[in-house]
Amino acid sequence: MSDRLHTVLIILFSFASLWAAISLISVQVSLKYETGVDGCLSAVSGHDLCASYSLMKWVTCVLVVTVVLLIGFSHHLIRKN
Repeated sequence: MSDRLHTVLIILFSFASLWAAISLISVQVSLKYETGVDGCLSAVSGHDLCASYSLMKWVTCVLVVTVVLLIGFSHHLIRKN
């Protein structure tokens, strides 16, 4: 893998993990303010917010681990000329 591709992958995965973390916070706010009697169903959209929260937790964790691995193993991944 070239140095430029490696840098682009780190940047893209970093932005994706930031987006996933912001989405996770958005779901938490929706869980707090949009739920009625049932603690998981949104009164506004009718979506299952607990499933969305669980999914976004996993997506955020996978993206953060991917960024850490890309940074940690950069000396093994970058092709030396």
